[in-house]
Amino acid sequence: MMTATRVGLSAMKLNHLILTHGAVFSIGIAAAMIANGLRPHDSEISGDGGGIESQARTANSSGRLNEGRAAGNAGIDQNGPETLSKKGHPGAVVRLQGIVRITDPFERQRALMDLVDSLGAEEFAAVADQFRELEHLSDSGDEYDLLLRGWAKADPLAALEYVGQHGNSRDRCETILSSWAGNDAAAAERWALDHHEGDGPNPYMAAVIQGIAGNDLATASRLAEAMPYSRERGQAIEAITRALLVQGTAAAMAYPASIADEALRGGFVAAIANRLAGKDPAQAAAWLASMGQGEVQSRAARTVAEALAKMDTRAAAEWLRTLKPEAQAEAARGIIPVMSASDISGTAQWVSSLVGTPNYDRVVEEFVWSCNSRAPEQSAAWIQGVTDPEQQRRLYHRMLGEWAQRDATAVKQWVTANNVPQDVLRRFSR
Repeated sequence: MMTATRVGLSAMKLNHLILTHGAVFSIGIAAAMIANGLRPHDSEISGDGGGIESQARTANSSGRLNEGRAAGNAGIDQNGPETLSKKGHPGAVVRLQGIVRITDPFERQRALMDLVDSLGAEEFAAVADQFRELEHLSDSGDEYDLLLRGWAKADPLAALEYVGQHGNSRDRCETILSSWAGNDAAAAERWALDHHEGDGPNPYMAAVIQGIAGNDLATASRLAEAMPYSRERGQAIEAITRALLVQGTAAAMAYPASIADEALRGGFVAAIANRLAGKDPAQAAAWLASMGQGEVQSRAARTVAEALAKMDTRAAAEWLRTLKPEAQAEAARGIIPVMSASDISGTAQWVSSLVGTPNYDRVVEEFVWSCNSRAPEQSAAWIQGVTDPEQQRRLYHRMLGEWAQRDATAVKQWVTANNVPQDVLRRFSR
């Protein structure tokens, strides 16, 4: 058996001492572990007569971590029972005091994850209290969320009760629900249903779906379909789309065909196409054009058209004609800003060629705003092409109002020389 002296000498020679189950702890080693806030890791494996650490840290990173721990332990009576956990390590609150002083982001995050992983269910509340007292909590929101996610795995009901009692935002509740749903989808769903009041969209269900989607797409989609058209349903669709794309582009593109609800299917098509457009506009454009429903196409047509136009405006204009008529106006709105940036006159001619397209007024309005600061006279003249009198009147007031802030005299001259609604003339001819 090693003597205390030999153990002390070994500790000085080794950077990392890994103790196997058969080793005998000396008083000096135990005290060192308490002072440094260390605990054995599951990743330790035994070697020849001693142990080797499977994931060793560098000397510099260990030094930074120990400095932070030492700062948290300074001035604390390490023998006081209130500062030690049942495992013989510094109390969780004391350890957090050291962690928040670590300046290296990587080491700080690793130390925090180590702390969260070591907490018993009854310790989370005290650490959460300590977090909430930090003056820089607004800059540590992600770290606080990490704590709540760990609490959700240990005792989700206690975590939800805590955030409710301390007036935390709904986002905190959703963080807990998402983590809980990943472990126990049925229980999280029941809680979300039981705590929703009123006939509007359930504010908790999107978080539950986010936690479920990675493990059970069918259940996640079922819950999303039951939600009314709303921002929350959009969040649920985005969460499912992220899970789909983890499986690969082909799997994501095939998924909407399995959705019977047309509105929900359109939401998935839009979410997937929007993401594809950022990486491969041509692939996104071809996939969207293959959709048989114009309303489904229109949900993503603008984003895909804009991405395609940034590569080749001529190709984008030709692609627009492959869409269903109901989607062409939205596609045009994506192309116009890119096209007009280099050729206002040519864009005006192209917009004229789209007359008769469903929702053509929206195409005209897009062109008006695309050149209102560079060619205000031409932009104002195009407002006459809006067929809806109320929409036309609102557009006159908005566009001419912005122009008047730059050159009120020019606006006065323009409205006097052109046929505009009387209320527009009265406002701008003064």
